[in-house]
Amino acid sequence: MLTKLQYRTAIQQMFDDPQAARWSAANLDIVTSTVYDELYGDILDTASYWNSQYDQVGIPLRVPGYIDLRTISDGGDLTQRLYRMQQVIADGRQYFAKDPRDFLMMAQTQTGDISTVRASTGVEQRFSYQFLGDQMWMHPLGNVTTFVELRYSFRPASYTSLSDNTNVPFPDGTESALILSTAARAMTKGSVEDAGILFAQAEQARQKMLNTIRRKYHGMTQPFAPQNMWEWGGI
Repeated sequence: MLTKLQYRTAIQQMFDDPQAARWSAANLDIVTSTVYDELYGDILDTASYWNSQYDQVGIPLRVPGYIDLRTISDGGDLTQRLYRMQQVIADGRQYFAKDPRDFLMMAQTQTGDISTVRASTGVEQRFSYQFLGDQMWMHPLGNVTTFVELRYSFRPASYTSLSDNTNVPFPDGTESALILSTAARAMTKGSVEDAGILFAQAEQARQKMLNTIRRKYHGMTQPFAPQNMWEWGGI
């Protein structure tokens, strides 16, 4: 595992700018941060549970019944930078992602519940969650009485927020993917040099990184579609 300073030094050497004449350290770190987040997206798309965070969000939820998916430092409710929600439990009950064909019926029942009704079938679908921007709404609204348990994959802390002597979280042995990808991106500045060789090396390093991850987290990715079975089958 390399420190942030070691990454910066290696990147500068790779595109021949050891004195930071073309890219200042601060600006190069910004470029590195964007590449870092993109590569972590590839990692988590390949292995959904490469990392997994467990958070508890207590009541009351934000009115009228949602969780702010930003990090606590940004004014939200999560401790990590959300990438993909993996599990939602409230009051010991599993919640599932809301079907995109459902809509809210904003009429209250005699017990005060706000129902979610499927327009096509008229069958009530309760205890679901829905993403609206940076918010996750819990249906039926106002039903959580204790706390919400969340498990989700996440991107690590922003690269630019790390100190120079901090170890950068990245799959062990695949550091060249970040170094080469950033160096290739940085070399294109002003179009004064051909970065083709670096881009080719960066792509090879990225594929090797993903292959390393697949060896540990093997298995297929199950596809999902919003259509029902007979729509998908063309019946």
